[in-house]
Amino acid sequence: MATIVNPQTPYVGPVSLQDGTQIHIHGVAEHHHSQFIISLQSGPNINPRSDTPFVFNPRFDENQVVRNTQSGMSWGHEERDGGFPFQKGQKFHVLILVKHDKYKVSVNGHHFTEYRHRTPMSAVTHLIVEGGVRIHEIRVDVPFFYPGVMGAYPPPPPTFPAAPAYNPPVPFVQNIHGGLYPGKMIFISGIPHPNPSRFSIYLQSGMGHEPNHIGVVVDARFNFRGESNTLVRNHRDHNWGVEERGVSYFPFMPNVPFEIIILVEGHQYKVAVNNQHLLEFNHRLQPLNRVDTLRIDGDVRLTQVRFQ
Repeated sequence: MATIVNPQTPYVGPVSLQDGTQIHIHGVAEHHHSQFIISLQSGPNINPRSDTPFVFNPRFDENQVVRNTQSGMSWGHEERDGGFPFQKGQKFHVLILVKHDKYKVSVNGHHFTEYRHRTPMSAVTHLIVEGGVRIHEIRVDVPFFYPGVMGAYPPPPPTFPAAPAYNPPVPFVQNIHGGLYPGKMIFISGIPHPNPSRFSIYLQSGMGHEPNHIGVVVDARFNFRGESNTLVRNHRDHNWGVEERGVSYFPFMPNVPFEIIILVEGHQYKVAVNNQHLLEFNHRLQPLNRVDTLRIDGDVRLTQVRFQ
């Protein structure tokens, strides 16, 4: 997921959890309120509230942080120990680290509490932040592995990856230092326009628009030349190759955030959307390091692009 800067409250955003996911929330507790709430929910509703696997609720009038789970409109046993690390008017940083058996929470860099799962983390679909809080930033970091792929990747060459690009303009064009190699991962977060025609992701040679050498283009067509909800892939070596279109589902919706992971393997690209494997595309342009540029164009607002 991308970094969200200065959102309005209540903040309601989609989230998908796995072992190792980190949720960072930076904000300020407001003076004229007695509490704020951070909740991981099985749905976006606040009133009445969707099932809530985990709520983290600092209460200034009680000087306690209440943790709990709601299921079927019923709350469970509250956990309140651990002190109270918040002050009104003071900046805070809450980090929720998701583990397979629990949530680990730190506040301002210090471990605060652990909360064992009472309902599966896979049930979480939304992050909600509400109440007496001014949010400066929300960031969700996913572990650096491709979903469904076990084991480590070969160590990358000794290069320094570019810093993440936050909210970059479109068209987005960035050089890939050293070109592609097996184990390279590209993370793209964004939001399609409310009424999109298409957007395209190119891994190519050179910075131009549709140059002679393109390792792969993934073209998400919402409504383009008579095609609806179609995902077209192709390559170019002076001439365009054979298009590939087969896919089990179309993963994008207008005005709904997404995260794409592109994993480079020895013989293919693998693409996941929202932590679900979607497709493979065999390498047609060799050697791999000829592909030295990422270009993104079309009806999309980018929120973050990063390389790993």
